[in-house]
Amino acid sequence: MKNFSEYIHIINKYSPKESVLITTIFILSGFCPIVTIIFVTDFINLAFYSAGMGTINSKIYFDVAAIILLYGYNLMLPAFQKLISEKAKINIRKKYKSILLEKCSKLEYYYLENAESWNLISRVLDKPENIIVGNYTAMNQIFATSISVIGLISIIIAQAWWAAIIIVVSCVPLFYLSIKSGKANYKAKIDSSELERKCEYYSEILSDRENVDERSIFGFTEMVNSEYRKIYNKAFKIKVSTRFKWFIKTKLGGVFTALAALIVIVALLNPLLAGSISMGMFISLVNAILSLKSNLSWGLSFQIDTITSGIEYMKDIKNFMSYEERLHALDTPVVQDKITSIEFKSVSFSYPGTDTQILKNVSFLLEGGKQYALVGPNGVGKTTIIKLLTGLYTNYDGEILINGKELRKYSFNEIKGFFSAVYQDFSRHEFTFKENIAIGNIEMMNTSYIDEAVDKAISQIELESLIENLPYGLNTNLGKIHKDGIDLSGGEWQRVALARAIISRSPVRILDEPTASLDPINENRIYELFSKISHDIMTILISHRLASTKIADEILVFNEGKLVEKGDFESLMNLKGHYCQMFEQQRSWYQ
Repeated sequence: MKNFSEYIHIINKYSPKESVLITTIFILSGFCPIVTIIFVTDFINLAFYSAGMGTINSKIYFDVAAIILLYGYNLMLPAFQKLISEKAKINIRKKYKSILLEKCSKLEYYYLENAESWNLISRVLDKPENIIVGNYTAMNQIFATSISVIGLISIIIAQAWWAAIIIVVSCVPLFYLSIKSGKANYKAKIDSSELERKCEYYSEILSDRENVDERSIFGFTEMVNSEYRKIYNKAFKIKVSTRFKWFIKTKLGGVFTALAALIVIVALLNPLLAGSISMGMFISLVNAILSLKSNLSWGLSFQIDTITSGIEYMKDIKNFMSYEERLHALDTPVVQDKITSIEFKSVSFSYPGTDTQILKNVSFLLEGGKQYALVGPNGVGKTTIIKLLTGLYTNYDGEILINGKELRKYSFNEIKGFFSAVYQDFSRHEFTFKENIAIGNIEMMNTSYIDEAVDKAISQIELESLIENLPYGLNTNLGKIHKDGIDLSGGEWQRVALARAIISRSPVRILDEPTASLDPINENRIYELFSKISHDIMTILISHRLASTKIADEILVFNEGKLVEKGDFESLMNLKGHYCQMFEQQRSWYQ
């Protein structure tokens, strides 16, 4: 009952008018069969009477009009109900889904990297409006059917009380099987959801414009297509086989209802022949019982199945809403004036749910206004350091001090104010060119200062010539979702991302492999520009191209989760250790 009330609460809160209309429509539809019995009975009795008397009783016209109106209402009901449901879905999507999305954006970061919690998040965010409105409609449909059943049984009791008991008892196995079916179908949805996401990924490889070059040159389309079909078929079998199995079971359960209906119809012949019920009442009851049998064996089982699945979905929502949130996650960054130092003191870290230590007792000190480079093989903890530093994970051992204060004592919006960042997988926002840069300083975005700040960032990253060739200059839409949108090259997008980091007033700039797709010459040019721009701002650079790390005041070398060397370029080369070996190996590639 609690899950039912949750659905009612959600739709009443976010689509109140539509919820009232849906309930009203179904209450009226529930009384329709009962009222129809009354008018059809009267019509048939009057028809027999008129045939015997050779004259038409004028009251028969009223019965005919009422019957036509009732049948017309039943014919219009599905279309009207669908129209109102679609309006309710729009309201739920606009109002309630935004709450779910906001919750998702507040979650602790580890929920997004954990496969199990991410699967649940994906299920919850997958068209919740369809499930919520569908379940509310199903509940009202059951309520309407209950009104019809109670009314019909009340009429039958007056004629043969035992017949009413037969109908009620025959529904029990159908209800039981429908509930089991709903649970099984929702579990099948859970089991197939991960496979369906893989299908979406393969579909993107096959259809995205960004992948067309590799598809053409390597000719792997058929391989990916084959993998797509294999996974799709596996997901399809999980869902369809479950649905088919329970479809057969519920329809077999409906056989009991059909047999019970036939028994009742035959049983009503005795009171008809005895004259205790009229021919009109008999025919009306037969039609009503057959209609009810159809609703019980087909309609009601589907509605119960829907509601049972919905109950399982509501459990997912409750689990999702119970996930821990990061305080101040959506607050705008608090601008920090200055950073004097960042210090890691004996920091060790393992990702949640794992025992593998990514960082092992790491200690180092970064001073304000200097430029640092973090280098080392893949998987040694460089990016993990950035995740800890930017507050994405707080479950580390040891201390991380910013300006002498432990990181965990800062609020999240204060931490955000310390850093601007450009990552290897930077975002390509399909906004205007100007907006792509301006969002780097969201507080200034709607002020008169933003134009000057954007122009300065563009000049610093040398984007002027690119803008001159755009059809609408800074107001040109970027990306494929716009009719007049322009797509940029990978290097151009990277420069835009760098400009976005520059416009921020944060005292620390992080570059995590942001130029990985650029050639070495352009990469060095970008780093030279960035070094010049950031000469008085702390910069933390992660790069696998060690030539770019020459600009750093200090290079920190990591291996197997530990800090193994640190110093400037010359001192590390003279040391002849890990850094020197990696640098010499890379230099040999260009000789």
